[in-house]
Amino acid sequence: MEIDSLVGLFAAISRIDAACSVDGILQEFRSAIERYGLRYFLITGLPVPHDTDWKREILVDGWPPEWYLRYMSEDYFSHDPCVAQCRHSSKPFLWQELPPAKLVARAKLVMDEAADFGMGQGLCVPVHVPLAGPGVVTAAGDRIEIAPSVVPFIETLCVHTFRRLSGLEESGQSVEAAPLTPRERELLEWSAEGKSNEDIACILGVTRNTVESHQRNIRGKLDAANVSHAIVKALRRQEIQI
Repeated sequence: MEIDSLVGLFAAISRIDAACSVDGILQEFRSAIERYGLRYFLITGLPVPHDTDWKREILVDGWPPEWYLRYMSEDYFSHDPCVAQCRHSSKPFLWQELPPAKLVARAKLVMDEAADFGMGQGLCVPVHVPLAGPGVVTAAGDRIEIAPSVVPFIETLCVHTFRRLSGLEESGQSVEAAPLTPRERELLEWSAEGKSNEDIACILGVTRNTVESHQRNIRGKLDAANVSHAIVKALRRQEIQI
C-alpha cells in the first residue's frame, strides 16, 4: 500500500462527507480520480438484463456527451462487456482485464468505439448493495496510470461516493458499531503500513488464517468493502493512527 494514496483517499472522503450538494461530492470525486488519468466516469445502478429503461438507474453521467448519445442510440448497454462482468463479479477490474470470452464481436465494438471518444483505458468498480440490485462506478481516460497497489484505494473512494449519491451513507452519519479490539487495531495499523497478510502473521506470531479471520471481523464491524475501506473508517473513528 502507498501511504500517500491512503492519506489522499482519507482527505478526499472527508471532503466528500462534508460536501453539501451533489456538485460538491462530484467535484471532490473528480479531483481524486483525475490524478490517475481517469477523466470520464459513469455512476449507475445495473437493472436486470434486457431492461429497456436502464437509464433511470443512472446516478451521474460524466461521460463525453457524444459518447453518451452514441451509447444510447446503439443500445450498447445490452452488449457492454463491462456490464456483464459487473453483474457477476464483486472485484474491481481494468478494462484490459476483461475475459476474452466476453469480447464477442459486438462487445469488442463497444470497447473500440469508446476509445474513439477518449476512453481507451478504464476501471470498473462493481458495487453490490444488500437488498438492492448491483451498481457500478466506471471511470476511463485515454491513458491511465494505476498501480495494482492503488486499486483498493480507488475502489474505496468509488464505493463511498456511490453510497453518498444513492443516499445509503448520509453526510455526518453516526454509526453505532462495536469498537475494534486491541489486536484488531494493531493488525489494521500494520495493514496501513503496507504489510501483507503473510508479513502481519509473522510479526504477530499467528497464522495467515488468523489474520484473515481478524480482517473479516474488522470489515464486518466497520461495514467496509475491503481492508483499505476499513483503514479509512478506522481512521475516521480515531481507532488507529498512521
